[in-house]
Amino acid sequence: MAPGIERNGFSKTSSSMKPHVMMVSSLGHGHLLPFMQLSKKLASRGFTISFVTTFHHMPFLQNKVNAAQEDGLDIRLLEVKVPQDHLTLGKVNSNSVQWHHLPPILAANDRLQPHFELFLDDFLQRTDDYNLTRPLCLIADFLLGWASAVATKFGIPRVNFECSGSFSESVHEIVWKILPRNLERTTSGRYLVPDIPREIRLKPSQMLPELPEATETNGTHLFWKCHRAGNKQSWRTITNTFYELEGEFVDFFEKVYGPVRTIGPLLPPEAFQDSRKIIPAAVEMGSNTDELRCLQWLDRQAPRSVIYVSFGSENSVSSAQVMELAMGLERSRQKFLWVLRRPTDAGEASGSALDYLPNGFCDRVKEKDEGLIVLGWAPQLSILAHPSTGGFLSHCGWNAVLETTVMGVPMIAWPLYAEQHFNAKFVVDLVKIAVEAPQRAEENWLVRSDDIERVVRLLLEEEKGKELKARVDELKKIARVAVSEGGSSSNNFDLFVREILALEEQ
Repeated sequence: MAPGIERNGFSKTSSSMKPHVMMVSSLGHGHLLPFMQLSKKLASRGFTISFVTTFHHMPFLQNKVNAAQEDGLDIRLLEVKVPQDHLTLGKVNSNSVQWHHLPPILAANDRLQPHFELFLDDFLQRTDDYNLTRPLCLIADFLLGWASAVATKFGIPRVNFECSGSFSESVHEIVWKILPRNLERTTSGRYLVPDIPREIRLKPSQMLPELPEATETNGTHLFWKCHRAGNKQSWRTITNTFYELEGEFVDFFEKVYGPVRTIGPLLPPEAFQDSRKIIPAAVEMGSNTDELRCLQWLDRQAPRSVIYVSFGSENSVSSAQVMELAMGLERSRQKFLWVLRRPTDAGEASGSALDYLPNGFCDRVKEKDEGLIVLGWAPQLSILAHPSTGGFLSHCGWNAVLETTVMGVPMIAWPLYAEQHFNAKFVVDLVKIAVEAPQRAEENWLVRSDDIERVVRLLLEEEKGKELKARVDELKKIARVAVSEGGSSSNNFDLFVREILALEEQ
């Protein structure tokens, strides 16, 4: 019997006739969130879902899969066996990283291919042992471009799942393909992005530090050249966005990739409801923080008076930046809820993330009740949904952009790496729901405390903040319509389900 059958808890008679969809995500944690939400949506339509992952993500995914099974959703967690020392994920958490070589997470995604291919070969030979039918399709992360060739080898249609927005991915593709050194520049030094629906001018600071000097031998350039070519061989492309947010860029993306189905925002149903208190997370990396502690602290604060500070589930900043951020928040005299992690340059030294804060900072904050510091995981959706939350200082990952939009919370955009720079361009200049944290390239991309104080005050106190709030409230309503029955994302998801089911007849 194949490993994991007993723990899945579904009998052969109850699931053997269900249409089966297999999913494989990138090894980055942030991509697990939309993948898990998509798994639930498809399982609720009667599909059996096999969610394929590695040992890196088995512990916290298993808890979520178990909970989904208790709700009657047929989701199975299957493990690709890889050597524990072979797929070292590493972290890319700072703009100071050297990008001459392929970042660890992308390199790990590359090295996953032979292990997944062996897994899939074994699975298809022993579907009865797994108590599953042959998958109708393989939904694979856009960072796994090799999945198209692997799926074709075994006669399975591959679906390319774009976990990022269409604007950022369109700009990302063009810039990495052509390379900035070959782009036309304005007299002020901005890079002009060709072939895009609107005129897009990028400042050097809106790119990765190594990107302006990158050549055709750059590891990341070669990665994207290979993986995007693979993605374009997919049977379908789905994307975690909604058409009304960035329709012109969806249309552009479709010209390059073929049929694209916008099915987002992929968030729990509770995120789209007003009468809510606690919104379940798709995946948690830990549970060392009492969820009620955060919400009870927010309950004591005035409406729209709190800035929520988080750089995502895995990211952090340097010790110098932690110090500047703390001083800026304190000087702003605004309430804050800060998810604090150990700095990127902390190394292997023991100690708490609190050790990197200014002397007496925690005592002063506690005495004045000006903030709450969270170490580890925080209930982000519930925090953003709370009426006391007035702004979100974020690294601008696409999940954060969608959560900001759905919850109606304006943003301070503070991108750390990769497509986050293009996401920041999108939310600041195009949809206008954010202000930018000024990063000083000449100081290793540091954001100074006085700039932090200024943008926090702007968002929570000034007229500009009210304008951003009004705009994001408009998008919040539009997002709800998109996922409601008859909305664009709802219709696209229905179409995608019909397309998968039609594969049974081929």
